Amino acid sequence: MGETMLAARIETAPEKTRWTLSRRAVLITALAVGVIAVVIAGWQIAAWTAVGSVRIVYDARPIVCEGAEVTLDPSGESDWFGAGDVRWDETFYAPVVGVEAGMTCGLRFFVVNDGWANVDAVRVELPGMQEEFVSLVRPTMVNPNGQTRLVDAEDGAVFAIEGMPVPAAGQQSFTVVLEANPEDADGYEACSGFIPRAPRVTVSALGVERTVASPEDAAIGYYSGARAGCD
Repeated sequence: MGETMLAARIETAPEKTRWTLSRRAVLITALAVGVIAVVIAGWQIAAWTAVGSVRIVYDARPIVCEGAEVTLDPSGESDWFGAGDVRWDETFYAPVVGVEAGMTCGLRFFVVNDGWANVDAVRVELPGMQEEFVSLVRPTMVNPNGQTRLVDAEDGAVFAIEGMPVPAAGQQSFTVVLEANPEDADGYEACSGFIPRAPRVTVSALGVERTVASPEDAAIGYYSGARAGCD
């Protein structure tokens, strides 16, 4: 009897050892997966926090031109009512370019990084200035460095930005060079024009990209001919 029990113990011991090792392997794998998940989640949170801290701003003269005049035209009275239902009768003004043949303009804006990490500017998009859209102006390049133009997006001209980081708590200026577009000039009567949406910029950090839109009130109008004779 004693010899039989000893033999049974010898036979079952390896199975118990394998079972114990298997449990340990499962536990170690589960812990590793958990650590990886936490790291990935932390990475994603850090990345989205970094790109989410970027905004676009303009200064007092966002566009200057040679060969054309830039004026300020009212965009309409405010319909907002303040405390006590008192209407604010302020008039808000927006820059307007009187597009002339042969002119060149520079549209400048600033990409501001309020975050903790450096981000890279990846693309500048100019809505309403793609080739298939009938436009009074066309973008020719984006400075600094004369960035490369890509294939147009569905609703905008696109320029690739290479080697242009925006440092943490810093900013980077960009200037879009615009020229009059004689091919489409006949499509606009005198004093008529269009107001495209302001530029947007795609930024990247830690493998995550985000497209940042300009403020809604940053639009600039482009009208056919000098504005002096327009009502």
